[in-house]
Amino acid sequence: MNGAEINQNHGSGSNWIAFVFGAVFNLLGNVNLAFLIDYALQAVVGGIICLAFKVLGDVLSPLWERHKEKVKDFAKMKKIRGIKIGKKKRHDQE
Repeated sequence: MNGAEINQNHGSGSNWIAFVFGAVFNLLGNVNLAFLIDYALQAVVGGIICLAFKVLGDVLSPLWERHKEKVKDFAKMKKIRGIKIGKKKRHDQE
């Protein structure tokens, strides 16, 4: 093994960290911070509204299903507590 075959990259493996930080801070210098805060606030409010609709739907869905079943059962019933639903015959018609 002679001296020409030895790798001469001493310490160049840690330079990528400095490059990444430099690139990130260079990009952050060109970003409008007020726009990012406004966008983040809109995203949070939109997420809260979406979550509220989801929870409301999860709460009201079983109640709506029970109501539909009650209405369906009511429509199928011919008698309610001994009272007939439908036309009543008059005494003079027989």
